[in-house]
Amino acid sequence: MPRFTFAAALALTIAASPAVALNLFATHEVTTQFATQEGQPLANAEVQVFAPGDPKNPVITGRTDADGKFVFEADRDGFWSAEAHSADQVARVMVRVGGEAQQPQSRVSPFLVIGLLAILLALAIWYRLLRARSRRPPS
Repeated sequence: MPRFTFAAALALTIAASPAVALNLFATHEVTTQFATQEGQPLANAEVQVFAPGDPKNPVITGRTDADGKFVFEADRDGFWSAEAHSADQVARVMVRVGGEAQQPQSRVSPFLVIGLLAILLALAIWYRLLRARSRRPPS
């Protein structure tokens, strides 16, 4: 029972604290907004998004909403481009994703935190074994 309680408390602590989360497949959520030459939103337009270094093959496609907005996930840093096509107009946008200005660096490495937690777990198991041995009656 104590092991389950410890595991449940640890899981709830990590789940409740997004600062502790370790995202191995980090992505950036990018929001673009397209408009006509007159400044009106380009609503329900077909959108193609191109990754850095590959301007010919769209990696994401979709449609803008009523406000001309389109949201996509960028899986790497660099200059992403997007094109929105309506019946009679085309709008293009270039977005820089990543860089130090957008992502503040954390002071503590997640690997250091995981390593310290592993050491604490090993110490707890070692202490538990010592207590179990000392409580056994002598043979």
